[in-house]
Amino acid sequence: MKKNFAKIWLLLPLMLLGGIFTACSNDDDETSSGGEEDNKMRRTVLLYLISENNLNDAANYDIKEILYASQAGNIPEDCNVIVYNDGVGKPSITLYNKKESKVLKQWKKEQNSADSTVVLQVLREMVNYAPAKHYSLVLWSHGDGWSPNEETVEKQKSELGDEFLLKIMQEINNSRRSFGYDNEQNDDSDATSGGEMNISSVKWVLEKLDVHLDYLLWDACDMQTIEVAYELRKQADWIIGSPTEASAYGAPYVTAAKALCDADIEGILKAYKNFYSQQASVSLFPFSAVKTSELQALANATAPLIVKYFSGTMPEGEKDAQVYSNRDLIMEADQEGYFYILGPIRYDMGSLMHKVLTPEEYAQWRPLLDKAVPYKLTPSESWNLSNEPITYYNTLQDPDHYSGIAMNVPQRRYDYYLFDDTSYCYFGWNTYFKRAFSWWTAGGWADTGLDETDIFAI
Repeated sequence: MKKNFAKIWLLLPLMLLGGIFTACSNDDDETSSGGEEDNKMRRTVLLYLISENNLNDAANYDIKEILYASQAGNIPEDCNVIVYNDGVGKPSITLYNKKESKVLKQWKKEQNSADSTVVLQVLREMVNYAPAKHYSLVLWSHGDGWSPNEETVEKQKSELGDEFLLKIMQEINNSRRSFGYDNEQNDDSDATSGGEMNISSVKWVLEKLDVHLDYLLWDACDMQTIEVAYELRKQADWIIGSPTEASAYGAPYVTAAKALCDADIEGILKAYKNFYSQQASVSLFPFSAVKTSELQALANATAPLIVKYFSGTMPEGEKDAQVYSNRDLIMEADQEGYFYILGPIRYDMGSLMHKVLTPEEYAQWRPLLDKAVPYKLTPSESWNLSNEPITYYNTLQDPDHYSGIAMNVPQRRYDYYLFDDTSYCYFGWNTYFKRAFSWWTAGGWADTGLDETDIFAI
C-alpha cells in the first residue's frame, strides 16, 4: 500500500493561487453537468481514485495538484484530465483542462468503488463525458501486486480452538491483496472489511471498457510485476509502476501533467525522478515502464530457463537476489495482539535470473528483459518512505542487475502453513497463481512439474 503522509510542499503554491480550491462545486445532483463535444480531444487521461481508506488525505492533495496543473496551464489545450474519486464524502467525477475545472457528476449515496461492475460503469461514464482519440488510465489506491484478495483460509476437520490460530486466520482473510481498497464506511480508517479487486477483475473491466490505453499507470504500491504486466499486456501499450512500496506522494501531477497528456513515457519517469530528488523526507524508489509489445518475446526466452532451473528445488542463487519484500512468511503479534501476514516474496526479475543463470545464458536473456522494460528509475543505495527504518528490502542489494520489475516464485509454504501435525492455514497463493495468471504457462511454470498434489516442493 502507499505510505500515508501529507504533501507539505504543495501548500505554498496552491495558497498563492488564492481560492482555486473552490473551483469544484458541491452540487448534490446525480448528474450535475457534462455533455459531448463536437470534436474529440487528442487525449483523455482517466484517473480512478479509490481513497475511502487511510489514503483519503493523500488523494485530496493529489486532486489539488491536478487542479493546480490546470490553473497553471500545465495541461495541454487538447487534453482532458477527468478524475473519479471515492474518498470521505460522496463519490464524484470532475473534469480538468486548460480552460476550466468542473464537477460533472456527484453521487447521492455511497458505492463500493472497488467493485468491478462499479469500476466499469464509472469508467464508461468518464469516457462518455470526455471523448478523445486516445486514452490513458491511472489507477490510484492501495496495491499489493498479483496476490489475491479472496478468502484463502480453510479449517482442517479438526477444531482450531487456539486463539493464536484464529487470530492469524482472521488476519489472512483481511489482508490487502491486489489493487484498491474501499472500506465502505465513508471514513478514512484502515478498516478490516471492505472491497478490493483482483487482477482478473481489472482485466475484465478493461476488456469490457473496450478502450485501448496508451498507458496504464499504477499510482499504488507493488503493482509492477511480470505476472500483472503480462496479464494486462493487451489492454495497454505501456504499464508503469513500482515493484515495491511507493510513497504517498505518488505521481507528481503538477510537473508530470504534460507528459501524462502526451503519453510521454520517458517524460513521466523524468518527472518522478526530478520530484523525488528534491524531497527531504522520502527518496526515489524503484519504478519502471513496461513495453507490453515486448513481453511475449521475453516470455518465450524465460520459459525454458524456468523449467531448467526451477523444476523441483529452489536454485542456490535465490538467497542472494534483490527482493522488495520480506523473505519470511512472518506471523507475529503487535503490542495489541494483532497479527500481520506478509505475502509472497517479490524478487527483482533481473537480479534473480542473474543469480540463477550461467553468464552466457544471462547475456542472451537480459537484452530481452531490457527491451520489455526499457525505462526504469534506479534508486540510491537505499530508499526512504516517510522516515521509516531502512531494511534489506528497501536497499538496492544488486544494483548491477536491477530491473525494476518483480517476479514471483511458487513455494510450498505459499499454499499451506503447518502449525502442528493436525492444524494449518491455507493461503492458496500457488493455486491462485496457476489458475488466474497467463504467466503460469507463458513463463514456464506449467512445465516445471509443480502441481497441486505436491503443493510445490520448492
